[in-house]
Amino acid sequence: MLNSILSDSKNQLRNNWMVAIATVLVYGILTAVCTSFVLGILVMGHLSVGIAMWSLNVARGEELRMEQLFSGFKNFISPLVAYLLMSAAIIIGLIFFVIPGIIIALGLSQTFYILAEQPKKDGLEALQESWNLMNGHKGTYLLLLVRYFLLGIACIFTLGIGFFFLAPYIQVTNANFFLAINGESSDSFDSEYVVN
Repeated sequence: MLNSILSDSKNQLRNNWMVAIATVLVYGILTAVCTSFVLGILVMGHLSVGIAMWSLNVARGEELRMEQLFSGFKNFISPLVAYLLMSAAIIIGLIFFVIPGIIIALGLSQTFYILAEQPKKDGLEALQESWNLMNGHKGTYLLLLVRYFLLGIACIFTLGIGFFFLAPYIQVTNANFFLAINGESSDSFDSEYVVN
């Protein structure tokens, strides 16, 4: 169930908040620095694989190290190809029709978790696998994103302090979602949430 995934994420972060906040803060700073078009293209996919790998380690109770953020650079081509194709598909979908763009983004959302698990996988294959994996789970993931949005609004009333806790919580919850739909977790989803 979705609630079980959310609860698991809180428990997994319970004794790791300081490391989690520091790691996600560094990730946020790096992505902000890489906002220029060329630099963003070159590193965003790799950083996305790195934060996915770190988040999966939290979800599995494994050792947490900030340097895991840079593990995506071990295979330079696949994350780059995946990021370029994913960005292009989402942008085209949003330009022509907003709803298809959102559906594409949901369908490709697991790409970097797949590359974190299988670093040698081709970028295009990772996109295709994400699309297949998300079949029947896009509605659930959309509900998860809505929850993040509502929590983000609540964080505003904490003078922004809540965002330091929300950011790692989102990363770990997304990792738990990936493990659940990939069959590596005992969590399951309510049938009412299963929407293509």
